[in-house]
Amino acid sequence: MKTYNWRPFLERWSADWAGSPGARAESDPGLGGASAAEGPRGPWLGFAGADPGRIDALEERLGPDVVLPPTFRSFLAVTDGWRPAGTDVPLLGTTEGTRWYGDPRGPQGVDEAGREGAGREGASAEGASAEGEAAPAGLWGRALRLSGAVDGPEVLLDPGEVNADGEWAAYLHRGRPGGSPERYESFMELMQALFRSFHHGYRDTPGFENDTTRELDAEVEAARLACLRGEAVDGSLKVFADAEECGRPRARELRVQMEALLSGGRTRERVVGPLDDPLYGAELLPLAVAPGAVPSEGTAEEFRRGYAAGDRERAGEVLRAVVDRTFRYEASGPFGDAVDRAREQARWGDTEAAWHLLATAVTDWEPYGDEHLAPVGLLADPLLGPVITAERGRYLLETPRGAQGRAGAAGAGAGAGDVVEDGATSWDDGLAWLADDASPDSGGSGLSGAGDGRDRAYRFVFARGVTPEALAGVVGQGPLLPPAGEDEVAAARSGPEGGELRRVARVGRCGDGWSFVHESRAHLSEAFVPERLTGLGESASVGGESVTVWCERGGGPSEPPSAFHLSYAEDGERVYGFTVRGEEIEEWGELPDPLDPEELFPEYEEEDDPEAVAPGLDPDDEYEALDALSEEFGICLPEFAIRHGRLPTVLTRSWLRPAEQGEPS
Repeated sequence: MKTYNWRPFLERWSADWAGSPGARAESDPGLGGASAAEGPRGPWLGFAGADPGRIDALEERLGPDVVLPPTFRSFLAVTDGWRPAGTDVPLLGTTEGTRWYGDPRGPQGVDEAGREGAGREGASAEGASAEGEAAPAGLWGRALRLSGAVDGPEVLLDPGEVNADGEWAAYLHRGRPGGSPERYESFMELMQALFRSFHHGYRDTPGFENDTTRELDAEVEAARLACLRGEAVDGSLKVFADAEECGRPRARELRVQMEALLSGGRTRERVVGPLDDPLYGAELLPLAVAPGAVPSEGTAEEFRRGYAAGDRERAGEVLRAVVDRTFRYEASGPFGDAVDRAREQARWGDTEAAWHLLATAVTDWEPYGDEHLAPVGLLADPLLGPVITAERGRYLLETPRGAQGRAGAAGAGAGAGDVVEDGATSWDDGLAWLADDASPDSGGSGLSGAGDGRDRAYRFVFARGVTPEALAGVVGQGPLLPPAGEDEVAAARSGPEGGELRRVARVGRCGDGWSFVHESRAHLSEAFVPERLTGLGESASVGGESVTVWCERGGGPSEPPSAFHLSYAEDGERVYGFTVRGEEIEEWGELPDPLDPEELFPEYEEEDDPEAVAPGLDPDDEYEALDALSEEFGICLPEFAIRHGRLPTVLTRSWLRPAEQGEPS
């Protein structure tokens, strides 16, 4: 609630305090009592304004060339001080009581050295101080102290931090052990924060109602309806945040939902409520579990204790489901049907089609109640959550939804424009994007690794005519595991009891009847040894056809040589293929012209130095080979799903038979 004029702001504060349950009369308000004196327009927590001569005298007392910041100077002209009202800050801002920190003529007992030690030298003073952030260096030695009591919170102005408007940074130090001052851009901003704190303190008090609470509640309702219409997303978020600071009901629930979507699920807060209310049970409870969190039994118990006794068992079940990636978000009506279809699309890698379904259907979504803004529980779904990026979350908020949103929207379906494309599918990605990480300028995508060639390797098998589950049964050992993202595969590799790393691949489908098993370069646990390759690809082709690729980048002094291996099989038999390794090319069968390795991988020139290291795989050649494969077979790997999404995982068999005597291991 930003104001630019002291008089109406302070009159509003006085009136709100006078009507609050905490207002009480004091025989001598000047001693810091909470009672409001009678001003020309009713209750008044201030005093008469200081005349210009009195303010000039204060500046002269503070020292030569001292010019008080504009908002504090104008405050004194309206009232020479401010009584406490609903906050723990004592009488502050009087011309008589304003002194430099530690001035011996001021309040006795101030431990300046101790205060100085509360801040870490050199700490940043940009923006409001977060909890644990230190005060700027030297604050206590130069600050102007406005509050009048020794043992209470202190209000300080810092002449060492002056902005372009001449405002000094303002600090509120509450005196808690280890606490740091809260920073504000100006004295006016600090006073506004105290006003909001006063209101927040009475948030659960029956009968606390005044013009401010009524205005805030009306603003919250207007912002809620605007958000449902897909309008003023950022403005609505600010309204909710401001109202929450004043403790208004509904505001926090609404803010948390918006911030979760606008961050793509990276911002999650726990908002506790009765779990028989679907807003809390189906949306806000799962949303409170941080992505990738693996709580200990102690932290899990602490999570459960945050809910009412009758809800703790259910809270624990949802926590475990989200952590284990078995949680399933559900909704009712047409939107719920779209969620179910989208989940199946995302399960096997078609995240673009899944997103298109959700974005198209969200206009039919209906809230559970007046505190429900959007289907935020989607963010906790292990398959659909990764689909909702920050940009897409904004799209959902900018799309008219719910009966109230559709009825009031100026143009139905007017979302964020380019985020949704008709017919969008992950099957358009091709394969060439896998070569991007080979470039030193790629900046790292999450699939690249540092270290030997195996860290920069990948391999996959495509099979046509089989389901992903069936393909996993051919190349894998054991059932499908829960869906995992790139960062979560590492945990699957280590297994429940640790020990030797396991081979873990992710499974999906793409294109016209193709399924795939893919292992990324960051998690490949075997080095390419062409002499010992097994026939996994051939086994996958029984009753159809398969394409197998193993790419390994190397060429460093302690790395194996680079390799690119392709094998095509039909009905269990190897048909053609090639292996490029170091400077050698081996091929078999009758290769189609587009897959001629001599064209895809031009012959390397021999080095003059016989001890020179074999050249690494040229990223451009790798790109051309992958592009040719995609064109020849109509196969692709869904980039978004592999980089950012989750796919079912499977423990795979070794692609290599055991080494015999004399063979490389």
